[in-house]
Amino acid sequence: MSQWYPQQILQEPGVRITPTEKQTILSKFPPPDENGQIYADGVFEGGGVRGVAFLGALRCCSDLGIRWRKLAGTSAGAITAAVLATDLSIDDLEEILGQLDYSIFLTQKNSPLILNGDPADDLQSPAWTLLFLTISRQMGEYSAQPFRQWLETMLGRGNLHTFADVKQIVKDRELKVVISNLTRGEMLVLPDDLHRRESTDSDSLYEQLRLKSAEDFSVAEAVRLSMSIPLFFEPGKLGDDLIVDGGILSNFPLWIYDKQSVGSTPVAPRWFTFGFRLVDTGIESKVKIDTPLSMLAAMFRTMMKARDRYHQREMDKGRVINIDVTEAGVTTTDFNLDGDRKAHLYRLGYLYTKRFFLSSNFSWEKHLKARGFGEEAGG
Repeated sequence: MSQWYPQQILQEPGVRITPTEKQTILSKFPPPDENGQIYADGVFEGGGVRGVAFLGALRCCSDLGIRWRKLAGTSAGAITAAVLATDLSIDDLEEILGQLDYSIFLTQKNSPLILNGDPADDLQSPAWTLLFLTISRQMGEYSAQPFRQWLETMLGRGNLHTFADVKQIVKDRELKVVISNLTRGEMLVLPDDLHRRESTDSDSLYEQLRLKSAEDFSVAEAVRLSMSIPLFFEPGKLGDDLIVDGGILSNFPLWIYDKQSVGSTPVAPRWFTFGFRLVDTGIESKVKIDTPLSMLAAMFRTMMKARDRYHQREMDKGRVINIDVTEAGVTTTDFNLDGDRKAHLYRLGYLYTKRFFLSSNFSWEKHLKARGFGEEAGG
């Protein structure tokens, strides 16, 4: 695997935000707080290894001086949200992820009977994947343990182990991770839904897991559950329930921090909520459906995309940073990613984020209006 160096990309002509561009962009933000800090909430879409593009987007935000408060994500987006919740700097993240060989996550195949070859196209042709899994009596091609162990170590470097640690790092910060409960056919948001009880006299879910509180749940485990790509990684377990990729029910949970109110009165936001979304027009174009297997593949893709695409069309265009990764030619499960394509994704993440901030459609007033508040709400 060839390494790549983010700092070299940032030195390329036309990539990094100039002082003049920074001044223009920051004039569109609400005023900084009494300490001169600029805050934002961030919600990140799933997208497998293409999430490398988020690193470029985060560098762009760091260049503007944005500090993160509330964070949420699904699958690869949950990984991004979790690492942002640590006390690791953007330089630390670039060093760690710049040297990471993603293929180490695929070192434990669940059966020698799974003959899948290049993992990049496993979800493009699910028929063979289903056949091999049926023969081997497995529910996923790969164990998620290598990823879980790596993530736990990385988050530990940033002093993040459980959800309780989030507020120890930054007092007012929040972190939420979306997962899909296959056993019960429902979406869960961690750690919030660990408080749920099946009946008034039953233990809460966190008590069933023998935790002192919901916030004592492991962040690494929550993210591992959220990125359990169906058929590709084995499902996780929450108690006795099978858990898979949160993207099955909400791949882009931009709604997650919008339900704040005092009584029946909505509370206006004090800063931006940015949604970071990966776009691949090659995947999102029309596909030919002429066999039961092609219909199965289309249904799988629709489950992961349709609900959140509708939600975004209705109210979120003014705060969604669309990163078009089509030209990078990377699939969700392309874990044999080389350095050149990682660099390409990083570059795209930075450039599309910069383009969003420089757009005439971006402003605090328009952001408030899109969320149903007048200009006076942000004062």
